Amino acid sequence: MIKQIRQTEKNDTPARVEYYGNPKAVTRVLVKLIEQGKLRYNGEDNYSRIIRTLTAVVDVVNESTGKIMSGESLVSYVKWIRSGELPEE
Repeated sequence: MIKQIRQTEKNDTPARVEYYGNPKAVTRVLVKLIEQGKLRYNGEDNYSRIIRTLTAVVDVVNESTGKIMSGESLVSYVKWIRSGELPEE
């Protein structure tokens, strides 16, 4: 019985995709895709909603710190990129 419970728990764990790299770079790519109309959420270009939805499935891991970036941090990057406050690296 315990073996069945463990197997069920193992199968119920949602899959996670991990991106290891520069979170600002991946955010720039996402902003570009949204601006080009190639990435949408229910047909809309809702930047924060798209980022939050993606971070529910994809962990963006900062390769220099090894930490998973929060969706809110990535949304902040989006705001800075769109306002021109985040310089190119």
